[in-house]
Amino acid sequence: MSIRIIAGKFKGICIDVPNSARATLSRARQSLFDILESSKIDRDIGEFFKDKVVLDCFAGSGAVGIEALSRSAKHAYFVDIDTDAAKMIKANIAKVKAEKFSTVICSDILKIKKSEQSCDFVFLDPPFHANISIEKIVNYLVKNGWVNSQTIIAIETPTLFDTLQGFKMLFARRIGTISFSAFKHGELS
Repeated sequence: MSIRIIAGKFKGICIDVPNSARATLSRARQSLFDILESSKIDRDIGEFFKDKVVLDCFAGSGAVGIEALSRSAKHAYFVDIDTDAAKMIKANIAKVKAEKFSTVICSDILKIKKSEQSCDFVFLDPPFHANISIEKIVNYLVKNGWVNSQTIIAIETPTLFDTLQGFKMLFARRIGTISFSAFKHGELS
């Protein structure tokens, strides 16, 4: 299976999706990115990803991180535990010639090393069938320097996810069979 990058400098390029992944489909990605770029959550309208550092967790194909790079993100980190997915992410990054703006980490999200630089945007798309605690992941990312008080976290889930302790919800939207929620830390200074 392959999906297209929907906007920006890589618009129209098809990237491959590993069999082990459930890709965030184009329509859903378009909706999420439209919400982020049309709001004044962080920057001027249409400039949401410009010069941002992005963390794409449970990256699968890397579509969200590559889409952010396509829209002028400065750097994207891609994390997936599956070695085949990590190889495919690297191949997809090479396809759009974004190797020097990308880092692929093949690891359990709860075992990635401490970060020297926090991210501006974090995308969590855990497997829907797995029993994964989003709060545990977010707390780990905060503790290990990936998230700071300005980081926006977007979460894709099958049902509406509207509460994240210590975080303020920015928006929650149902798009087809999935939901997106976005949060910003309310307690970090």
